[in-house]
Amino acid sequence: FGANHHLRQSMVFLDVPCMQQPEAYLSGAGSAFDEAGKLSETVKPFLQKFINAYGQWVEQHKKM
Repeated sequence: FGANHHLRQSMVFLDVPCMQQPEAYLSGAGSAFDEAGKLSETVKPFLQKFINAYGQWVEQHKKM
């Protein structure tokens, strides 16, 4: 959390657009995958929500 927060503060100071919400932190990333290396079914909805929000954010901030 600390490094991410510091980076975000620096980007705000430089007026770099940053998506504020939702935030996605995946602690214990090793448990997010099964033995075959595929993403766990329990993690997919969490990540999909973030991916959808990020896609919408990109569309809203695209320069024409």
